[in-house]
Amino acid sequence: MNSTLKAFAVLLCFLALPAKAFNHEEVVNPLPLGRFAVACSNVEINTGRLAQLGGNAADYYEGHTINGQTRYITDILAHPESAFRFQERLPAEPWLYPTLFLQRPDFVALICHPTSRTNGDANYRLPDDGGLVPHMQRAGQAPKLISASEYATTSGLPDPHSTAPAQLPLIVYSHGLGGSPVGKGYIDVAVQLAAQGYMVAAVFHADNRYSPVKIENLGDFAFAVAFFPVIVQMQALRPFALKAMTDHLIADGDFGPAIDRTRIGAFGASLGGEAVAHLVGAGLTVSIARDCSDTEQDPRIRAAVGYVPYSGQSFLPAFCDEQSGADAVDRPFLAISGTFDITAPIAMTRRAVSRMGSSRYLVELVGGEHELRPEDAADVLTWMVTYFNAYLDVKADPTAMARFIRMRQVVGGREDNLILDVHVPFAPSGTQVPVVEFHNTLLDHYFISAVPSEIDAVSSGAAGPGWERTGQSFKAWLQIPSDTFVPVNPVCRFYGLPAGGPNSHFYTAIPAECEMVKSWGGWHYEGVGFYARPSAYTATCPAGWLAVMRAYNNGYIRNDSNHRFSTSDSTMRSMGQNGWSVEGNVMCSLP
Repeated sequence: MNSTLKAFAVLLCFLALPAKAFNHEEVVNPLPLGRFAVACSNVEINTGRLAQLGGNAADYYEGHTINGQTRYITDILAHPESAFRFQERLPAEPWLYPTLFLQRPDFVALICHPTSRTNGDANYRLPDDGGLVPHMQRAGQAPKLISASEYATTSGLPDPHSTAPAQLPLIVYSHGLGGSPVGKGYIDVAVQLAAQGYMVAAVFHADNRYSPVKIENLGDFAFAVAFFPVIVQMQALRPFALKAMTDHLIADGDFGPAIDRTRIGAFGASLGGEAVAHLVGAGLTVSIARDCSDTEQDPRIRAAVGYVPYSGQSFLPAFCDEQSGADAVDRPFLAISGTFDITAPIAMTRRAVSRMGSSRYLVELVGGEHELRPEDAADVLTWMVTYFNAYLDVKADPTAMARFIRMRQVVGGREDNLILDVHVPFAPSGTQVPVVEFHNTLLDHYFISAVPSEIDAVSSGAAGPGWERTGQSFKAWLQIPSDTFVPVNPVCRFYGLPAGGPNSHFYTAIPAECEMVKSWGGWHYEGVGFYARPSAYTATCPAGWLAVMRAYNNGYIRNDSNHRFSTSDSTMRSMGQNGWSVEGNVMCSLP
């Protein structure tokens, strides 16, 4: 490498770039309690029949065997005709349902939703020191759904002056193994979600009806070998039941008209977190040899959250060999995991979430185990509601995405940190285009392009061997946008060869840097690569915009300089840990 090129490369490292700046930098306060009164469907228990059959109410919620007979909540409902019940025939797939295929299991769900402030229905205290069902639907009566007018005025939206039911975003809700929708903590989370403006539908999975598995068995290899077919059946039944519940809920004459079918999310805790991952595309491990199979999926779900999601153990991942089944997840997924969780180890979850092809996030709860402590609830709810409002595009919270892409931590509870963040851009609008990233496994170089024909050529191997898409991208423009309110700069594109520089491309949206690179030589100016909004002098982007950060491999001494561009903080941290220099925010992109 000649002395001129070396001096130029060193200079590039010390140009007056903005200071390091990341997207997720803000520590936020917990969200306030929801503004809506909440009502739930009828789950009244016939305490006389419960005493007659034996056991306690939780045994029926969870599907335990009482006096030699497997029981379910349907056995003790006081008003079964008023509960939300459904059946659906299981498909002829014995590898998923070895003892149940073609049968029609019975399911009950708890439905909670915003209701009018004038709802006078009494709260219902569940037996055996159970939770509280607010404004429980009276037997024989229709649910008291909030009107479009009251929903709008409570949300701060224009009043449509309509008494028809408001169309609510829906959360499909899956509890953990050995739990139920009315169990400790679960009903409280459902009610709080409903108070934030969501309809929440939570099925009583009652796993013990079909499998003898307990939560402590999931980490026992000998148990897994002995009972693996019924463990698979239990895991596959959950996404099946969730999708069937959604089908029946949408078709229901009372609840269906109150659902916004374009805004459906899914939340699951523990094994429920695994279930919602399957709903959005993840494959299921169906043999000790880690063979993979699809389960029931639901394309209506736009985003999912897993709290302490079960992702398997090191000896048997939940999502197939090396968690490869997670590759097929194609909708945004947020996982929240405890660093001390041995039931659902965070390392297994990180491996799975990292492989997802969608927007993907992982929040760690430092010192958290497989639990939900009351003091952590506000943190978890803040992450969950902000994320859902952002990715479901809830109109009552138009700044949700702008807030979410800035969030790093929530005040209170355990220390929580966003440790994995990759945003896959929404579909481009107008003249926007995706800037697609490639990695060359032979050169260990990164390359980006906004030109569709070039992207296709590199993907097909025309640029030589070793190039693979990383799954990361950001949005820009191939021409100056017609919207004059969006200031953009041309992004100068350079190539080190044949000018004598490295076999690498370099991009800059900073005019002074562009002119300096042109004047120094060693890089061939190829023209405008694309147009992007420049970051401010303070290295910040406007609210609602993502920072595009740049990292440098310090390869000047080998004449092997290469840069990487990403909107992912965790990616930039990883590059820094691998010896790259993180140069900071160099342009801005819309989500």
